Amino acid sequence: MRRRQHVGVRVLMLGVIAAASALCGRAWAGNEANFVLYDHHTDETGETEINVFGDVSNAVGDEPRYAAQLLEIERAITDRWEAALYLEGDKIDGEDYLFGGWRLESRYRLFDYGTFLNPVLYVEYENLKPDHKYLLEVTGRTDAPEGPETTEHEIESKLIVGHDITNKLDVAFNWINETSLDSGRWEFGYALGFNYALVGEANQEAEEHEQGHEQHGRGEHAPAGSSWALKELKLGGELYGGLGDSELGLTLDPDVTQQYAELNLKTEFANGLHVMVGGAAGLTKESERGLLRLMFGYEFE
Repeated sequence: MRRRQHVGVRVLMLGVIAAASALCGRAWAGNEANFVLYDHHTDETGETEINVFGDVSNAVGDEPRYAAQLLEIERAITDRWEAALYLEGDKIDGEDYLFGGWRLESRYRLFDYGTFLNPVLYVEYENLKPDHKYLLEVTGRTDAPEGPETTEHEIESKLIVGHDITNKLDVAFNWINETSLDSGRWEFGYALGFNYALVGEANQEAEEHEQGHEQHGRGEHAPAGSSWALKELKLGGELYGGLGDSELGLTLDPDVTQQYAELNLKTEFANGLHVMVGGAAGLTKESERGLLRLMFGYEFE
């Protein structure tokens, strides 16, 4: 795990939110009811979403507890191509709130909906402090030698494959590569899981898009006065962890990798607001003992 570097930097999140609020559209992020796992769904051209994520950790061993936050601004450039900006911050018990770094992400769905194990290509540039805390993915192994405590410049790539089993259930798998631009070392990880619609239809928008009669404007067909009507309630389950690196080799050894199991519940309202709560349990001694995970977001029309 990375070590903390004491750097006092203020996070300019409010200004970014204000700028992004001028954007419009209807969005559906590829995470759905999961925090790490991506599926194959992408949004329609021009759709924009802002999400604020939060982790509250029970920490590893005797390390202090912390709270970490992540701001995401995502925009659909085309029906298959999306881009996003992430800003991170965290607060460790007994220390000041610190800026953890930023990321730029882009992902592209290769084929139309209906393709078996539909692939999505994902690439992300990361500019992060050595000990940023928000758990956006897990890669590598904990017995790898640590480099100098400097800002990390990394390229993360993913192969995402997903499939709609029914109009309520979809499954996905992610292969994750993280490449250090400083050392050249590659770290590997994975995520797999599902989304299941308890209320509503999880893949209704994909079906409408495939049939060529999409609805434009979230909540457009909801009756008057029903902006807080429940639109969808989704259950998400995910399993994710590290798979080793290019120097010491691939491994699932629980003594040297972090592994997590997670269950989440996401609620979306007709007015575009959505909230998600989840709990992750560490499965190995190198993992956080437990994480409470929260998300609050809004889809702009």
